Amino acid sequence: MIRGTVVGQVWATRKSRGLAGHRLLLIAAGGDRVVVGVDTLDARVGQEVLVSWGSGARNVLKAGPHNRDLLCDAAVSLVVDGRTGTGGDRGGD
Repeated sequence: MIRGTVVGQVWATRKSRGLAGHRLLLIAAGGDRVVVGVDTLDARVGQEVLVSWGSGARNVLKAGPHNRDLLCDAAVSLVVDGRTGTGGDRGGD
């Protein structure tokens, strides 16, 4: 998993059948790295998220043994509400 910030959205006129109904997000993942991830949690621009990769991303989209046919390499698996530790507190009460 990587932590990143949603910076935008990608529009597609046609998607793979397994991605129908899901938005594609642009996620800044540190430095100049920007990845496209499938939005499973209705994340918004500016929110911090965790992105799962590979089979983990497919599991986020479709549980079960038949998810190998699903075309997805990155998916939002968590929206960060707050965190503590190095860098201080972000959010929370």
